[in-house]
Amino acid sequence: MSTAASIHSASLRRLRCAAPAEAVLIACSGFPIPEPERAALLRCAISVSTALSDPSKTHSHIFLHICPDKNPKAAQMISPHARRWKPEFGFGVWPARKPPTMWTKEDFENLEPGQQLRPLVEIAVRIGANAGAGEDARSVMFGTGAVIEVQSRDACSVFLRRTSDLLLPTIPEPLFRSYPFYLPLLAAAAVEGASFERLETWLCGATSYIAESIEDRGVLVLSLHSLTPALDQLRAEPDPQTPGVYHIPLD
Repeated sequence: MSTAASIHSASLRRLRCAAPAEAVLIACSGFPIPEPERAALLRCAISVSTALSDPSKTHSHIFLHICPDKNPKAAQMISPHARRWKPEFGFGVWPARKPPTMWTKEDFENLEPGQQLRPLVEIAVRIGANAGAGEDARSVMFGTGAVIEVQSRDACSVFLRRTSDLLLPTIPEPLFRSYPFYLPLLAAAAVEGASFERLETWLCGATSYIAESIEDRGVLVLSLHSLTPALDQLRAEPDPQTPGVYHIPLD
């Protein structure tokens, strides 16, 4: 999808997902997302969030995923807003991948010329202030590839206790076992390869997960329930020539 075309429309693709869960990927031209595409896709992300939430039952928890080799400038954008956002720094873990470890001899031996070592730590930042701070953080940070929203019936403290219970036992490296919280990181390949029970486990009581995904080049939306309300909110129209693909008007 070209940047010029993305100003007027975006492409949305349904992912293979174990029922009753549903997942889609809203494509972007790349990260960081350029304006005005960024502003348009931010509106899409907020629309999806609104469609999937129930104010009387669900809480929205906003996190930022900082990976130095993928979105290094994102970390620099947090400091000017720290007083309002009250960020709390934790550890991001990919539950469908090998657990994080220190660099090994093989990492250095297999390093190609010009290639960087894999990151040791992927930082997860919790926006620790009120809901207004979360929305402000999403507005500012969206487009960097950092924003993750989790919707849960539980308070954030309960959700993070569950994620730590799930993820901490999988980490053998002592250096990585003392963070205040642990956040599951998901990408399209993991969602498509998981059973419903596994998705439920990874979400730790949450009902939906909306995340900018640099490696998928888009916004990943996973819900344990139907995404029809979200597609309706986006005014998504099926592509008559490509099953599972929709077009979203952005203007």
